[in-house]
Amino acid sequence: MSLMRQRIQLGIGFTTILLILLNSGCNSSGDTTKKDSTIGTAAKISVFYPDFFEDSANGIFTQTLWAVDSNLIRFEENLPKLDNGYYEAQFEFEMHNFSQMEETDIATNNKMESAPLVWIIDPKSKFEDLNQARDSKIPNAKKTLKDTTINNIHCTWISNIWSFPQVVLILRDAHSAGKNLTSTWFQANQKTLFEITKPLELGNTQETKTGKHHPGLIQNRYSDSISIAIEANYNVKAMLSAELKLVAKANDFIWLRQETGNYHSNLMLQFIANADSLQDQITVRNLLTKKYLKTAEGTWVEISESGQFPIRKWSIKGIHGTEYWMSGWQTELNTNRRGPFLRRVIHDIANHRYVAVDGFIFAPNQPRNRLMRELEIMVSQFSLSQ
Repeated sequence: MSLMRQRIQLGIGFTTILLILLNSGCNSSGDTTKKDSTIGTAAKISVFYPDFFEDSANGIFTQTLWAVDSNLIRFEENLPKLDNGYYEAQFEFEMHNFSQMEETDIATNNKMESAPLVWIIDPKSKFEDLNQARDSKIPNAKKTLKDTTINNIHCTWISNIWSFPQVVLILRDAHSAGKNLTSTWFQANQKTLFEITKPLELGNTQETKTGKHHPGLIQNRYSDSISIAIEANYNVKAMLSAELKLVAKANDFIWLRQETGNYHSNLMLQFIANADSLQDQITVRNLLTKKYLKTAEGTWVEISESGQFPIRKWSIKGIHGTEYWMSGWQTELNTNRRGPFLRRVIHDIANHRYVAVDGFIFAPNQPRNRLMRELEIMVSQFSLSQ
């Protein structure tokens, strides 16, 4: 009996050591599969800095005139176009020092460092080891997304350091202990930072058993079930927020909507026969909204073609070939109700049609950046079924 007990104890001890080794791993970069599931807010960046750099960091982020979204106009305030507040900024910043990184965020119950978008101001290279991220077959492993030097500042974008999915930018100025990290540097180089950061935010998704998810959206079984139903009936894949409810559908149209006392947010899908595709997209969209989006008063929305709300059109090469994009504002006829929209059109060659996904909001006297970024995430992640 004593010998048997001794063997059992040895077995338990060996198993315990093996589990510890497996869980701790030999990865010096600290990359493990056990990470927070990222929850956060679209268009928001959590910025962390060392205690000794606090005054400099606060100065940088209050003095810098941050790049704006030229489609988000604060028209209700009647500001002159040259006023710094005429447009909304592309991102909101939330400032924390390094000592707060492991504190709990009461909004998400995750650690502060687990936010979807994180910038680390690292003048003394405290986080230099994180730059050694290597690609791995593990789905949530750290990966170096972009590594470059911008005017003497080493900038490295890395995925999934403290949570999954996550994008972290580390800004290092090891040669001058942070003296080059100034408001002047951020002012001069923010366009480059945003041009790299924003697409990474839009694509910061994870595949689950029930569909694709993004930490900037509220998603659950309801939103997954709507996405599955849309794919089954229309042969398209839509990543949706659970806050959007299905309002109407037809053979050539789907409309989802979130409505509160302060705003309403909308996502439309339009299916356009090849024979009709050569029409101007302004005309195509106006015909759609007139047909399906009439109000109780009998009015409808049309794209505003005034000089105050310019229409922008561009095309890019996407996974389905050339994509046609358009942004601007729409106005409800005979009213002062208006709001921004973003439209993306894909050629579905296999099904002899074009598919348009369109996000728009009405949010009078409300910040529009988060709402439009949520819609932009959904618009950008829309795809055709293969």
